[in-house]
Amino acid sequence: MSESKSERKVAVIFATDVVGYSTMMEKNEDQTLKNLKSCRNIIEGLIKEYHGRIFNTAGDSVLAEFQSAVEAVICASEFQKTIKERYNSVGEEEKMQFRVGINFGDVVIEGENLYGEGVNVAARLEALAQPGGICLSRNVHEIVNKKTDFEFHDLGEQKVKNTVLHAIDVLIDPSHKRIIQPKSSSRMPFYAGIITVLLIVLGSIFYFNIKSQNSEIKEEIILDSEKLSLLIFPFENQSGNNDNQYLSSGISSHIATTLSKIDKLFVLDKSTAEFLRTKNVTNTQLKEKYGIQFMLEGTIQVVETKTRINVLLTDLKKNEVIWSEIFDYRDQDIFEVQDSLSNSILENIIPGVLSLTVGDTHSKRKFLPEVHINRLKGRVAFDSFTVEGYYEYERLLNLNRELEPNNIYLDMDEAWFYMLRIWLGLSENIETDANEAHRLTLNVVKKDPEYAYASNLAALLESQYLGDLETACGRLEKLEQISTDASNIEMIASRARNCGEYKKSLKLYAKALKMSPHIGLWMNKAYAVTFLMKTFEEKNTDFSTAKAFIKSQINENFSEEGINEMWLMMLAYIATKEGEQNLALEYFGQQAKMENPISKQGIKKSNFVGKENEEFFQDYIETLMLLGMPEK
Repeated sequence: MSESKSERKVAVIFATDVVGYSTMMEKNEDQTLKNLKSCRNIIEGLIKEYHGRIFNTAGDSVLAEFQSAVEAVICASEFQKTIKERYNSVGEEEKMQFRVGINFGDVVIEGENLYGEGVNVAARLEALAQPGGICLSRNVHEIVNKKTDFEFHDLGEQKVKNTVLHAIDVLIDPSHKRIIQPKSSSRMPFYAGIITVLLIVLGSIFYFNIKSQNSEIKEEIILDSEKLSLLIFPFENQSGNNDNQYLSSGISSHIATTLSKIDKLFVLDKSTAEFLRTKNVTNTQLKEKYGIQFMLEGTIQVVETKTRINVLLTDLKKNEVIWSEIFDYRDQDIFEVQDSLSNSILENIIPGVLSLTVGDTHSKRKFLPEVHINRLKGRVAFDSFTVEGYYEYERLLNLNRELEPNNIYLDMDEAWFYMLRIWLGLSENIETDANEAHRLTLNVVKKDPEYAYASNLAALLESQYLGDLETACGRLEKLEQISTDASNIEMIASRARNCGEYKKSLKLYAKALKMSPHIGLWMNKAYAVTFLMKTFEEKNTDFSTAKAFIKSQINENFSEEGINEMWLMMLAYIATKEGEQNLALEYFGQQAKMENPISKQGIKKSNFVGKENEEFFQDYIETLMLLGMPEK
């Protein structure tokens, strides 16, 4: 008997589901089901009107097929418009939003149902769509582009659930135009507008560390000669499961944060540890080339709720392991293990100092163990900077709110949730979301005025979103007192620059770069431009420090697209201001022959921080235009 073959066809697949359905069901199941039924009546009527057929409904989702891509897109548009009208006319408890994804592809027929890649891609597109939005595959867009009056926005290639696809938004409302980081590029692109500026300003803010843009970064590591130096490599995840990576980075980061508070110890920052790991440096190089005295390495293995940590502490001067231990624990004991690790490391590096400096860390603990673990997972979701990561972060935040409903520190996590929504282009009203993030942040500032990240985020929101630069500038003095890590210090440097305090800004940038020389190229750029802004404001011609720094950056040979062109244009500007016209033309000519020459439009679209000072920016543009810089 021969094996029967699956019956196939090509169809336009329409997929939709409710935004935040699980949360709604948890809050009020009866009301949610009632609301869903009302919305289902709308979608079923429209699908029938536009000659579609529903072939599957599961929970809050609807899958339908259409013969016409044009009718599928029109149906989706009418559906979202009708749902929005309903949303605006009912009470809070009755509101619902939907996402829609539409794909044209091959499907498998099984009775009345359809399966296969064509359906899967539609579901991926639906997950990528904005609340109240529609996301199309490229082949659907090619069909409907010239046959409808819709506006579209190309998102480029996106990775959703391990699938890379080319996605295009239907702009039902032009205000919904968003920018999502393309997944086809190995480098982070230059984002346009304020979202770009803010993202780059943030850098490695809070516990969310966005990856550096450059693959070739500064070799120099500056240690504090009066302190013992410790390098903590990110712990290696040996669980055979990438889902446990959050624990590996989380525990090593906790140890670094705890030990960095010890006056006699200089702990190298995470970005430097990652840089040295990629260089595959030997212990001898760590000791002789970089002057590092102690090194900590570790591995983590997880089986269900049990975790094993194996750690090794090496004295690089003696070239011997001076302490090693295996820790076995369950999730609820994570804090005790982290404290025990930190204490043992410190006792082996500086015997006797522990009782004088560390003390009881339990009284300062802000979260339950389960909440702490969820927050580590949330860091991974946030770092992915994807729509999928956004919804995973939201899920974990909601879990933590249920576990600790009165924990005020979770207000900061929620504030970052609103910031991520804005940066990913998912916000329906940026002003509303920024105000909500600000309100939540101030809750934490009021409870804990020594918590630097809260005050720093408040200042960023005030200066960049809420138009209250005076209040943001008023926070600088306090922020200088309470900020100790590089990411917080960099944020203060950026705020000082916003406030026109360029001398203070440069001092803070220099401090942050000394503490974390590999934190990211974005800080080097901001540091260089701040030199130019300071000199312009002071109306002098002493650019010597700026020139030396910019030339050192060219020598580093960063791999970011257009970076050396940018450095050369800065040098051309400086040479013009110093009256060296021939030298200015030489610098300009060098960059003009390179792969990504600078244009006026390019600078305006880039993350050039000098744009915040209108007089300086106008002078910078006019000076370069006189040298021959093109409009486009």
